[in-house]
Formats: sequence, structure tokens, C-alpha cells
Amino acid sequence: MTGKALTSGIPGADANGIYKVTTSKDGGVASAALSGLAPSVTRIWGNNSVADISVGKAQPSVALTINFLAHDVLAAILGREADGKGGYDLEGHPVDVAVEIVSETVAGGGIHFGFYDGYVTAGDLSLGTNNENETRVNDALTFTPFANDDNHVGKIYYDGETGFDQSVIDKEIFGVTPASSSTNG
Repeated sequence: MTGKALTSGIPGADANGIYKVTTSKDGGVASAALSGLAPSVTRIWGNNSVADISVGKAQPSVALTINFLAHDVLAAILGREADGKGGYDLEGHPVDVAVEIVSETVAGGGIHFGFYDGYVTAGDLSLGTNNENETRVNDALTFTPFANDDNHVGKIYYDGETGFDQSVIDKEIFGVTPASSSTNG
């Protein structure tokens, strides 16, 4: 763990090392299941009743499904090394990655979940045969963030809030000054 997210070595990333998963290049993000966002709660018992409650830290994890992430990007975020002959190590060496996940709120407007630093690991794959329907295997990844020096793993931003600016996320989450905008796809 370096405490600094990967800012180089991701093919197709912008000048700051930020790679945006797009529909045209990667088929888009099919799902991002965020779990462990709530802190743990432990009841402290005394005299046969709850005397106090201890509130712990959140332990977030993100299960990502991307339709067809470019293999060289996948290798970079998993820390897999290329052998120069078209092959990559199956087991990589974890690299620090910052992640921003954007979705829409029911009321409209975006909600941005930003995680400062963590590791991406590959999930299980189940390859199948085609029949009258094509069988596809999506990239199943898990992102597990760790805490920064302030003991925080990330922030939630609402783009409908007064003062919202994407450059703030770029600086706070990715630790970079915004470069010229890039669509990466």
C-alpha cells in the first residue's frame, strides 16, 4: 500500500491517470454493488438490557461488473505483468487504485461515491458455450478501499448541491489537478 493511487500505466487514461469506463470502449459498467457502507454496531449489555452501543467503522467493498473492460486496462489495475508475448501473469501484484462511481438519484442529479485508495481483485469466471444465444462472461471485479491518513475511506458527493465541482472530486479522491477533459472513448 503506497497511499497514492495509480496515476500512470493505465492505457487510455487521461493526463492525470484517470481512466473512465465508457460504453463505446468497455461496454459500460453493468453494475456496482456497494456494501459495508454503514458502520458496524455492537450492543453493550448490562443488567440484562442494552446499556450502550459501540459504533465502529464502515468496511466498504464494491462488486463491479463491467461488460468488456479492455484487457490491458484490466491487467494494469490488477497489477498483472505482461510477458511480451501476449500473455499476462494470472496472479498480479496489487496496485493502488482510486475509484469514483456515479449513479443517478431518484430526485434527479448524480451521486458520486469516491474512494481514495484500494485494491482491485478479479472475481470468478464461469465460461460457457454458445447455443442459440451468445454466452458472454463479464469482468467481475471487487474493489476494496483502505483508509487514508485521516482514517477515512472516501466521500459521497451530490452534483445537485451548491458548490459541486467535478474538479474537487479529481483533487480529493484522485489527488490530481484536473487536466484537459478527456472522454477516453
